[in-house]
Amino acid sequence: MYNLNGQVAIVTGAGSGIGRAITIRLSLEGAAIVAADVDGMAAEKLIREIKDLGRRGLSSEIDVSIAKDVERMVKGTMENFGQIDILVNNAGTGSTGLIIDHSEEDWEKPLQVNLKGTFLCSRAVAKEMMPRKRGRIVNISSIAGKSGEEFIGAYCASKFGVIGLTQVLAKELGRHLITVNAVCPGYVWTPMWENLALWFKENFPSMAELSPREVFERRVKAVTPLRRPQTPEDIANLVAFLVSDEARNITGQAINVDGGAVMQ
Repeated sequence: MYNLNGQVAIVTGAGSGIGRAITIRLSLEGAAIVAADVDGMAAEKLIREIKDLGRRGLSSEIDVSIAKDVERMVKGTMENFGQIDILVNNAGTGSTGLIIDHSEEDWEKPLQVNLKGTFLCSRAVAKEMMPRKRGRIVNISSIAGKSGEEFIGAYCASKFGVIGLTQVLAKELGRHLITVNAVCPGYVWTPMWENLALWFKENFPSMAELSPREVFERRVKAVTPLRRPQTPEDIANLVAFLVSDEARNITGQAINVDGGAVMQ
């Protein structure tokens, strides 16, 4: 366990999946939480659960790709807690299918949310961290941000961008004692993976009779040495370490949690 008592953490995309697991873990470590999500009701529900555990928290309904929303979130955090110690840029989305079949919206949405959202949130929060000479930023990228993967081209492009942005921020903010790292999940069952599995079923006759979860499990076993998927809690475990004092000399890294699927 890591001691985050007295610290304040913002988690975007906190309402479900990986973001929810990260939010709960950081709360249990002692941090006060700002749970931000485009689904305001999901964020509110999570904060009620956190408060029922005797922890502090605040919900924020935002679209991370809109600067005014991000600025409102940061302002609300400062008004309620007076500081920001941790930012986890987790909010994300993806589109599936061949690049040649992508519409402009299919291409732009992942870049707006995954990459622009990470930029906007990091920019706003770093300005509050810099005067205090402390801070931890963790960006949720993907193994698809290290090795291009067919049928999720726009998602890959956005996640490659997140890793590049992570490295730039680590260099620019290091003089202010702010660390910036990326976590690269492998195969976690998410709505995007469910959509991808449905696309496989529709386009590959050999998978037509499989359930979406069976398509997912087959893929995991084919490419993962440990032959098992990852869980949201697996990702949260690494995030908790990276925002702790134990990781104070780790910055600019993109660390995989993928059962060995991508070894770089």
